Amino acid sequence: MLDIVIKSALIPEKGILDIAIKDGRITSISAHVEEEARYVIKANGKIAMPSFANMHTHISMSLLRGIGADLTLMDWLQKVIWVLEGEFVSPEFVRDGALLGIAESIMSGTTLLMDMYFFEEAVAEVALSAGVRVGLGFGILDFPTKVASTPDEYIKRAEHFIKTFREQDLVFPVLCPHATYTCSPPTLMKVKELAEKEGVLIHTHVAETKAEVESVKEKYGKPPVKHLDALGFLSEKVLMAHMVWLDEEEKSIVKERGAKVLHCPESNLKLASGIAPVWEYIKMGIHVCLGTDGPASNDNLDMLEEMSTMVKLQKGYSLSAKAMDARTAIKIATLNGFTACGIKAGKLEEGYQADLILIDPDKPHLQPLYDPLVQIVYSAKSSDIDTVICKGRVLMEKRELKTVDMDEVRHIARKWKDRITNFIENLGLKPSV
Repeated sequence: MLDIVIKSALIPEKGILDIAIKDGRITSISAHVEEEARYVIKANGKIAMPSFANMHTHISMSLLRGIGADLTLMDWLQKVIWVLEGEFVSPEFVRDGALLGIAESIMSGTTLLMDMYFFEEAVAEVALSAGVRVGLGFGILDFPTKVASTPDEYIKRAEHFIKTFREQDLVFPVLCPHATYTCSPPTLMKVKELAEKEGVLIHTHVAETKAEVESVKEKYGKPPVKHLDALGFLSEKVLMAHMVWLDEEEKSIVKERGAKVLHCPESNLKLASGIAPVWEYIKMGIHVCLGTDGPASNDNLDMLEEMSTMVKLQKGYSLSAKAMDARTAIKIATLNGFTACGIKAGKLEEGYQADLILIDPDKPHLQPLYDPLVQIVYSAKSSDIDTVICKGRVLMEKRELKTVDMDEVRHIARKWKDRITNFIENLGLKPSV
């Protein structure tokens, strides 16, 4: 017996078909699935497509959304975020922020999140309960925070996290050295050594701002990518967020080493960090994924919006309408993320894991429906997403969350708003600094 059958879904470029799911995988896609199923979803022409992979975020920062707007990256971090994190970050804060962020992510069609923050055990707890995939890692730095005092302590804690969660079904541990400007070469090399020993991915920030690049050049004599390459740090296991400010030689290095780019267009725009030349990366054959960054610098986790921003931004920046098309944008936002993590998902094909969404096209802004893929990228809204399935488990249907209690989410948001507002007012700050 099948676990789920989705009846009469519109699969772009294939037509109206049924999708059969068993043991978390798509077992068949055909005109009529006759086999009995425990659960039947009547799509009635809703568009079926792979779910999104949000490949760079700090999801618990959902509780800091809207604070410190209109600042550059370092002012935002130093004057607002690090002050608030120093006061509030705790397992409770991380758990509650993750619940809020994961609810938002599911409702906007995301089933894979690559997260970097503190107390990631708390994120794992929420993700396992909610049924989403998460790649999790502690931020590793050279200076003390709430979770560790020294680089060795961070790495020891990360090693314990890897051993604790590596056998979990939906949670996979990664190593997260924060950046070249917060991690010394000895710290980076210890991370690389542990990653190779444990066979895990490395997730880090690279070349996010022009000021960062100049700072790293001044300190080490090379810009970030060349600096990492000189250390022997880069490989196909390294996922690099932002990658806005690269010279031509650095782009070639990324291609040769097989490292992945995690593009975060909206956060880079909001923090005035710049625009990554993703169309060039794609032309060179560099593996590009998409992320929102944290919900405090974006300020949402809406991958559909992120994808639409990405494709239009690349056209405008390159002055070429052919810089990126809708199908490439969808691949970057879905398949490329899953592939970068070694997960066989991100495609609606037999044998692939069943991570997918249904989009309701019966909306004025999606009609007439000439080309579903084009209209998903340029016209659809996340509120059009009707159903979300992760590894064969229904997380949302008819816009109703099945694995997250929205009353709890609302209570959490109100609780933290009161706490954080009182703290900000006592410091003499406004919510928007």
